[in-house]
Amino acid sequence: MSGQRWGLYVHVPFCRTRCTYCDFNIAIGMTEADHVRYTHALIAELFGKSLPSGPLASIFFGGGTPSLVASELLVGVIDAIRERRGLDETVEITIETNPGTVDEAKLAHWRQAGVNRLSIGAQAMQDDHLRRLNRAHDVQDIVDTVRSARMAGFSNISLDAIYGLPWQTEREWRETVRRLLDFQPEHLSLYQLMIEEGTPMAKRLARGAVRLPDDDRVADMADWAEQALSAAGLMPYEISNYARTGRESVHNQLYWQLEPYLALGAGAHAYLPGRRWWNVRNVRRYMERVEAGSDPVDGEEQLSQAEEMREFLWLGLRQRCGVDVSRFRERFGKSPEAAFAEVLRSLRQSGLLWFDDHSLRLTPRGRDLASVVARALVDAPLRHQVGLSS
Repeated sequence: MSGQRWGLYVHVPFCRTRCTYCDFNIAIGMTEADHVRYTHALIAELFGKSLPSGPLASIFFGGGTPSLVASELLVGVIDAIRERRGLDETVEITIETNPGTVDEAKLAHWRQAGVNRLSIGAQAMQDDHLRRLNRAHDVQDIVDTVRSARMAGFSNISLDAIYGLPWQTEREWRETVRRLLDFQPEHLSLYQLMIEEGTPMAKRLARGAVRLPDDDRVADMADWAEQALSAAGLMPYEISNYARTGRESVHNQLYWQLEPYLALGAGAHAYLPGRRWWNVRNVRRYMERVEAGSDPVDGEEQLSQAEEMREFLWLGLRQRCGVDVSRFRERFGKSPEAAFAEVLRSLRQSGLLWFDDHSLRLTPRGRDLASVVARALVDAPLRHQVGLSS
């Protein structure tokens, strides 16, 4: 891995409320003293790690709601990374930000510390949908946060939105997209609502308290949004992500290209070739372990070459550029078609996949049925895909 670029994910779990669709590792009701203690633990964990020798390409503060934490605490973590590793202006530094949790002063402090990208969780541009999602902000908070960010000097802003919400109409979705485009963002992430087991949304759906749009309506929402964003100069580069040229998320591309990333914080996951591991999820237990000088890692898995090939393939197919055959062959010593002949042939015959000697890409139909492609790649027995003996 010597010389290979890598990323650093920093998990900040604090939230004011739990959104109805959320199954992330979050903590509600913790105090400012907890925030101080937690960020000190992040720094201690950082200084206890061995870091890769290659260039650091990105730092991503995710959550949770990192923007709930006092600016000097997050800046302290950035300063510690700078002390430990060194940072220059080429490193993408993103903070996930919820509307209503920042002001221009906090944003300016981040900007001065080197933060150069914001990911703002708008989710919808109708107050009634935000209330149903149990979001802790309203539409005016979104407007104010984007305005403050521009005033603070941010020229790389990403906005998130969700479609396929209970009771959401196509008109409402189009209104959300148009209003987000009015902010002239550099990046948009548009996610189809996924119902995760155990979430408040899943429980409401099970008892019939909410109703989701039908599949055709959801597909129409996605198709219309892609056309609208492309016309506005935000081009699709991944199934759910759109960007102006040169504003694609560096950090997310590390994930999609199966490149190395380390992670700090409760429940955070890290990856190096052949190995994935994760920290203890409970926030207080995480702090206690780090403060005691113990390793906060709670589990790990070793990845076989066959498993890495399968993951490399699926993550690459999520991108519009698809899987680069030469990169696959360089990494694994064989072409994707040689490794996965049967399943790739079946997907191509079904009209879901297109490939030649240079790349593999999902067709438009394949993008609409991405979950079907994922199941075919992930669930098929490995011995059938890569010629392994049982």
